[in-house]
Amino acid sequence: MRAGQRKVKRNAIATATILVSGHCRSMGKTPKYRQHKANFDAITLVMALMLPHMASFADSGQAAYKRGHYGAAAAQFMSRAKHNDPVAQNNLGALYLKGRGVPQNYELARSLFEQAANSQLAGAMFNLGMVYVRGYGVEANAEQATTWFERGAEGGDREAQFFLGVHRYHGRGTERDIESAAKWFRRAAEQNLGSAQYNLAMMHLRGESVQQDEDAAVGLLQQAAVQGHESAELTLGRLHLAHPDDPERLALAVPLFQRLAEDGNADAQVTLGLMHTFGQGLEQDFDEGRFWLTLASNQKSGSAQLNLGNIYIEGIGVERNRVHAYAWYSVSADNGDPAGKLNRDQLRQELNDNELAQARSLAIELAKPRPVSDPALGH
Repeated sequence: MRAGQRKVKRNAIATATILVSGHCRSMGKTPKYRQHKANFDAITLVMALMLPHMASFADSGQAAYKRGHYGAAAAQFMSRAKHNDPVAQNNLGALYLKGRGVPQNYELARSLFEQAANSQLAGAMFNLGMVYVRGYGVEANAEQATTWFERGAEGGDREAQFFLGVHRYHGRGTERDIESAAKWFRRAAEQNLGSAQYNLAMMHLRGESVQQDEDAAVGLLQQAAVQGHESAELTLGRLHLAHPDDPERLALAVPLFQRLAEDGNADAQVTLGLMHTFGQGLEQDFDEGRFWLTLASNQKSGSAQLNLGNIYIEGIGVERNRVHAYAWYSVSADNGDPAGKLNRDQLRQELNDNELAQARSLAIELAKPRPVSDPALGH
C-alpha cells in the first residue's frame, strides 16, 4: 500500500531537531547532502510531565479509578484514609489535586500526601516534590521539591529517582552534580523508567560522568523505545543512520522512522522523506519523499519546508523552480528555521520583481495545511 493511502495522524509534536542539508549557491547540480547525525550536544535531557503518582493496591477503589469512576474511587479511598492507610491517603490526595471525583483542593491534597509521606510512602514523597515543582497551592520551591525527591528516591520510587537526577543534573534546588544525576538516572532506569533510560543513554553518548559508550546508549534507548518513548526512538534511529555504510544499521532505522512518521511525528516524517529522496536505506522515491516532507510541513516543520525548498532549487525529482524554492524558504523562515531565512535572503537577490511577487503569493498558500496531492505542491 502506498504511503498516500495510509491513515496518518497529524497531531504529534516534534521533539528534536533534524540536521538537514541547506541550500548553498556554490552547489552544483547535485546537492551536497549531509548524512543524518544526532546532535547530542543540542538535545536536552528530558523532564517528563508526570501526573500525580497513584500507589497500587488491589481493592475496589483502584478498580474504580481504572474504569474512570472517580467518585466511587474517592469514596473507597476516603474510607481507608480514615484508618490511616498511607496508600489510600496518597491516592485520595491525587484525586483532590486533579479534581477527579472530588472538588479540586490543593491544600487538602498536600495534607494527605504529607500524612502518607510520614508513613514512609515513597510515592507520596514524589507527589510532594511535584507540588513544590509546579506550585500547586504553594509558592514553587525547587529546594523543597528536591528535598522531597531525595526522600522518595531513597525510598525506591523510580519517578522520584528520575526527578532527583534531573534536579542534580541542572542544579535545581541543589548543587549541580553530574555524577549524582547519572547515579539516580541509572537507579530509575533499572526500574524500567523510559525517561531515565533515555537520559542515561544521552549521558553515555556525550561521555558525561560515565564512559562514552554508544553500545551502552543503544541498549538503553532500545529499552526506552520498547515503552514507546519517542525521543528514544528518534535518537536510536539517528544513531543507526549515522552508520550509512552498515546495511544492517540502516535496515534497523527504517521501521523506527516509518512507524513514528505514520503516527504523526513531524521529525520522523522529515527524516523518512529525506531517506526516500536520497535513497538512504530505502529505494529512492522522489514522490514518496515529498509526500512525507509535505506532511511534516503541514505541522509547520521549518526543516521540512527548508528541504522542500532545496528540492526545488536543485531539481531533485522535480523541475528546478526558483519561485517554488523561494516560497518554501519563506515559509520555513516564518516558522523559525535559520537556514530557511538564509536561503530565502540569498535567493531574493536572484529573482526579478515578478518572480518575487509570484513566490510571495505562493508562500501564503503553502503556509496553510494542504493535501499532499495538491497541484500547488508540485505533485
